[in-house]
Amino acid sequence: MDKTYCHSLKDQLLSFIGSEVSMRESRDGCTLVLPTKTVDDRFVTVFVDRKTKDYFLVHDGGKTAVHITDLRAEHFSQMAERLGATFADGIFQTGCDERNLSAAVLAVGQCESMGMWHLLGHKPDLAEESVNARIERGIGRWQAPYPFKLERKVRIKGTSALHLFDFVSYPQIENHKPIAIKVLRPSVDPAGKAREYGFLAYDTKASQFEDWRRLAILTKADQWSTNAKNLIAEFSAATLQIDTGEEASIEERLPATLTSIAA
Repeated sequence: MDKTYCHSLKDQLLSFIGSEVSMRESRDGCTLVLPTKTVDDRFVTVFVDRKTKDYFLVHDGGKTAVHITDLRAEHFSQMAERLGATFADGIFQTGCDERNLSAAVLAVGQCESMGMWHLLGHKPDLAEESVNARIERGIGRWQAPYPFKLERKVRIKGTSALHLFDFVSYPQIENHKPIAIKVLRPSVDPAGKAREYGFLAYDTKASQFEDWRRLAILTKADQWSTNAKNLIAEFSAATLQIDTGEEASIEERLPATLTSIAA
């Protein structure tokens, strides 16, 4: 094929993409709508938050991974790693400097597009009950020393990033602190998951969330290293370790753990 034609085609494609990308500015950054669609007929939307002069957090806002299974979360984490991003707290995200910003936007956009394809094409295994469902029943059995309100999938904003707790118990009377429950799955990199959890604690330091009582529930605890477990314990009011195949014990063990950290 004629090289001149190929260069012309490239120029046309660049012009088309540039004209089709839309942008909305916000106080913290901007929202980009890319000219590619997810399988549920939505245009891919990527959020860019400037954290410092030359550091940006690029993410999908958590819109893709809603009500996913434990196994699907592991698959998303592996997929994001291959595409140049991470999957943490239900959000496809990555941090970068300005020089790598375009690559980060494309990586998160690709994660969002492929993630939705996996979600819609996935047939859940009804024989495998969600860990979160067992946790919720365990909370329901808890004889709390005070009335509380339970909220699910609570997103908070730290100094540098967004974070998600699977459950937060808000006391309905004063002089008690919320209990924030975070489910941690080893995925392909348990040490990396432990560091992410440590970053959550660091990123929320000196904020209204610092005093929350954090409870980390480690699934497949037999797959975590001692160092990783110790790091998580350091930043938690308590941990609940669930070995592979012992998920049914959550409902029985969780109430006592909650009572031990209720303050």
